[in-house]
Amino acid sequence: MNLYIESLEGGNYLASTGMGASRTLVRDNKSQPKTFHCLNEIREHFDSQAFEKVWLRQSTPYEEMVGQTDHPGALELEIEW
Repeated sequence: MNLYIESLEGGNYLASTGMGASRTLVRDNKSQPKTFHCLNEIREHFDSQAFEKVWLRQSTPYEEMVGQTDHPGALELEIEW
């Protein structure tokens, strides 16, 4: 199983687990998407779990803001966990 972390604007993160396109979003006790404020919060939340790979995805609106229409999409990279 992999961990997928999505970096959002405002310094928040969402996390999901799974493999490939089959992912389950981490939710709070009210079934709302659980937001994290830093990678350490995510690490603490998953303290007892091991993952094959951990991916960080970061979207940036920069290309859109400067008027570029062909942007390569989100930056996605594997991080050390």
